[in-house]
Amino acid sequence: MKKLLICTVFAALAMLLTVFLTGCKGFDFFGELFSKGNAAPDEIAGESENEPKPFPVIIDGIVIEESPAQIISLSPALTEILFEFGQGERLIGRSDYCNYPLSVKDIENIQGGSGFDVEKIIRRSPDLLLLSSPIAEKDRVALEREGIAAVVIPAPRSLVEFRNVYRIIGLILNGAFIGEQEGEVVFSDVARAFNNPEAFNLGDFVYITENMLVATGGTLESEVLSCFGNNVAQEGEGYVFNKKELLVIQPDVILLNDIYSEEDLSEDEIFSELDAVLEGRIIFLNNSYFERPSARIITLILEMQAQYVDLKI
Repeated sequence: MKKLLICTVFAALAMLLTVFLTGCKGFDFFGELFSKGNAAPDEIAGESENEPKPFPVIIDGIVIEESPAQIISLSPALTEILFEFGQGERLIGRSDYCNYPLSVKDIENIQGGSGFDVEKIIRRSPDLLLLSSPIAEKDRVALEREGIAAVVIPAPRSLVEFRNVYRIIGLILNGAFIGEQEGEVVFSDVARAFNNPEAFNLGDFVYITENMLVATGGTLESEVLSCFGNNVAQEGEGYVFNKKELLVIQPDVILLNDIYSEEDLSEDEIFSELDAVLEGRIIFLNNSYFERPSARIITLILEMQAQYVDLKI
């Protein structure tokens, strides 16, 4: 596992899977990020003389020859997901922001306030480094020189990508075919939470998050919350939305990042004029569940549901 090769050619994904959840956008699996190598999908079900092997798999151009025994994760979300897979014991390093579950604090902190420390990572000599954002080219080259693969799995911006993170982690841990299925199993609790027929209906809503911006289409916040109502800012993109339109739309409920208060809304010239604000139809959300998406997003849904019941809309 120490010598992982860089692959220069992406193989096309031959299998697509779509699962549609009531009230949510379809979970359409896209395969640009990984490849199963030379195994053909029609060989999976049947036995053959050349039965496909789970490894190698190619993740974003990185060839993974076998399941990594030692992993450093610098992404809090990916760290949490590794524990969800029951594979926390593979972690030999983490970032300062990886603080859940509590047992993760027993793992060496590789990345603190000083930022990315490539020399410290090299000294720990992991089989795999997991990140959610790209690293400098010079650091990537230094890691590659030492046979350390750095796989970047970007933070999801949609339910599609959220589900895909689990499938990719499954592939890394268990290889093709088995790994994908394992990813689906681990993600299944989250999928059920998004597709709960007994869940509440927010009606028309808007989510106001950091810097008092509105979560628009193309954000994970909007896709998750839209499983429980209609985001009236859906047509915007990149948190860009004309707030004055809300004065005409008058959403039924205001969802608010809990770093703010009702008083903060009352001091805004637009938000203060919304009926939902004047009548106290406000639900507070912990935005960290969106910032580091994992199965803990189920807690966000339960907390939101409890507040909705209290509103007695």
